[in-house]
Amino acid sequence: MYIRKVVLKTILLFSAVVMLTVTHAQETGKRPAYEVSAGFGMLIYQSVYTMENSFGVEVAVRSKLAGPADWQAGARLGLGPVLPEIFGRAVLIREFGAWRPDIGIEIGVTARARFQDETGLLGETRSAMNQDVGIVYLAIHAAPLSFRISEKWRFSALELDFGTHFVDFGRTLRGQLTLVSISRKF
Repeated sequence: MYIRKVVLKTILLFSAVVMLTVTHAQETGKRPAYEVSAGFGMLIYQSVYTMENSFGVEVAVRSKLAGPADWQAGARLGLGPVLPEIFGRAVLIREFGAWRPDIGIEIGVTARARFQDETGLLGETRSAMNQDVGIVYLAIHAAPLSFRISEKWRFSALELDFGTHFVDFGRTLRGQLTLVSISRKF
């Protein structure tokens, strides 16, 4: 029941941001430019007793919010085990020629916060850790190596999202390192 409420609230938040962007674009008479990206990365979870990592793929859509601010919404799919997560971001972008670094805040809902059987932990400890993590997280996003390749294409490497879950804030840490990402504007 709790998971459904959180997922529903997150979807409503993303929908509101998209509707505000489209409404603003209609008022100004401009069609919003959307940027679609795909990437590959690694997620690391660290708790008091253990550390877990998994690889995954990411897809996201991005558009202007106001001034140097953009919104971004996307999904990640962990590989081995296959576990999903959705996220939304608000980022600030600064352009220096072809270099386009950005920094912002990310909030998401995840099923990837799981500690596996091979950790060497007692079954009771692992079970308690998995139940206590929660599914909603908050992270700081940074993409210091983001570059515009052409008018429509962007390449980014080593994007970092570092954060924690709202349940027992700070007890379980997560680090998402997107190794490579490529984007195209439409």
